[in-house]
Amino acid sequence: MGQYTKADAMRIISKCAVQYNTHLLGHSLLFLIMDKHKNISSLEVCFEKRNFLHLTGLEVDKSVFSGERFFEACIEKKLRFCDFELRDDGTTELKLDILPYLMTKNLSANAVGDYNGVGIDLYTEKIAGSVKGCIGFCVDKMTGSFVPNTVLKKDIRMCTKKPQKRIIATYRKLTDSESYSEVVYVAKKLDFSALKFPDEYKDLKSLIHRNH
Repeated sequence: MGQYTKADAMRIISKCAVQYNTHLLGHSLLFLIMDKHKNISSLEVCFEKRNFLHLTGLEVDKSVFSGERFFEACIEKKLRFCDFELRDDGTTELKLDILPYLMTKNLSANAVGDYNGVGIDLYTEKIAGSVKGCIGFCVDKMTGSFVPNTVLKKDIRMCTKKPQKRIIATYRKLTDSESYSEVVYVAKKLDFSALKFPDEYKDLKSLIHRNH
């Protein structure tokens, strides 16, 4: 990681905003997760325009830029250097280093855990990611849904309570759709036929077999 210029930040942010818009905005992801005893549960997360700013680590004048307006400015290529500042503590660079890796249909995530609160001054609740980097989620007071509120260039094992849960499959849908129909991640080297799925997830299991 080197010291980023505003031009560097602008380039990364613009690219990531397009990826967020394409893969995540207006969608929900459902992580089907399994603990060491092979008990299966889930975590559902949603993505809105106002969430993107929190992932960048940038400082903006909130009297000028709401989260939604910031995202729209990125997409419309109207963001200017005078509209944002990089944080002095280096966290902006850390977030921008890892953000492109996370802006995919499945967030490049293979595990989920509860945030352990260690190491940084940050509030988040659930973490999804891998050894390379991860994304944090908290409950949105407006919707009651889990939404992204930070990204971390850290091994998920270092920022979550042990043991973490393995993501066995990730599903994506438009947030206002009734059911999931797209599988965007399936864990490798896992015998799904040997797993006992709770009744509420049996349709999701059949979706894996239809797609893989």
